[in-house]
Amino acid sequence: MGFFDDMTAAVASYPVDDVLIEIVDFAFPDDVLNVGEEATFKVKVTNTGPLNLTGVTVRVKGQHGAKLKNPGVIITSPSPIPTGAAAKAIVLSQYSDELVSQPLATVTGHGGSRTSETFTLKAPDTAQASQTLVKATIEAWDGELTHILVGHSDPLPDAPKGTFSAAVVAS
Repeated sequence: MGFFDDMTAAVASYPVDDVLIEIVDFAFPDDVLNVGEEATFKVKVTNTGPLNLTGVTVRVKGQHGAKLKNPGVIITSPSPIPTGAAAKAIVLSQYSDELVSQPLATVTGHGGSRTSETFTLKAPDTAQASQTLVKATIEAWDGELTHILVGHSDPLPDAPKGTFSAAVVAS
């Protein structure tokens, strides 16, 4: 493969190879999560590769009966869509099976990380053994090369050097 084919393949696999996703700051009222109880959490995205990531959004999915909500959810029904206080009341009480985060600030290369806004999870309506209740994946992202082109262009002590050699003779 040529350089551009290799680069395209590396960019396509970047989220799998160079991005870590964690559920963090998970909090609920007691020592255990009770049936129908609400908990809050955030999603942390860490970039271990050389690209800077921009426009990162995360898709969060409730699993095994868990539902999600977030004050930033865009409501598409009922029609017409209410405005003002009525719209805010619907947004704050609306549960969904999955949501998409707001775009994160730039996640810099080689260890940069960003954390999403707070999501609310409603526990399933029936008791169950320990199971995955929420899953997060990258929804969208753009890569930019600034870190590679600027961060890796420092002077190197072993870099090629220009020299000049000549004999010096007595006059």
